[in-house]
Amino acid sequence: MSLFGGSTKVEDERIVTAQNKIYREIYFLVMAVCLISIGFKFFQYGFGSGVNSIFTELAILVLQGVYYTARGASMGVLSDEVEMHDRKSKVPMKWKTLFWGGASGVIIAIFFGLNSAFNYADTTAQAYSYFFMVFFVSLMIYIPFLVLLSGSTFLAAMNRSKKAAEKELNEDEIKR
Repeated sequence: MSLFGGSTKVEDERIVTAQNKIYREIYFLVMAVCLISIGFKFFQYGFGSGVNSIFTELAILVLQGVYYTARGASMGVLSDEVEMHDRKSKVPMKWKTLFWGGASGVIIAIFFGLNSAFNYADTTAQAYSYFFMVFFVSLMIYIPFLVLLSGSTFLAAMNRSKKAAEKELNEDEIKR
């Protein structure tokens, strides 16, 4: 019963759990379809077609993660998820986030280094020179940028999530 006489919605927990399982399966299905589509387009058109041919799939893959993080932070769920993860895992989520930011920087640096070596070098020695030069410069640029970006967005989302959870707890105490 609600404080002002409104009725509360009673839901069967079994049904809600089954619905959440179905939604999770749909999510993984959409992810798989996007990844298969990217693979097929690269196979069909080659890597030379660039990002333009897979822009829609990349947008779906990136935006679903952004939406999930933003929604979880606004509902106060993200901080609880991170706390549960940190209890189970030896490596805290904040360190994993920083690691993946750095790993993304290394992958981008390797890609740019290989691109320079294959497309712009005339000799094998020049290819090695171009690869290592572009690789190390890209490392210096992208690793700090991506680590700071991933770390700052993670901390901002965590702070927002903690504030939302505290606000919800305060509202529950006031209702009692």
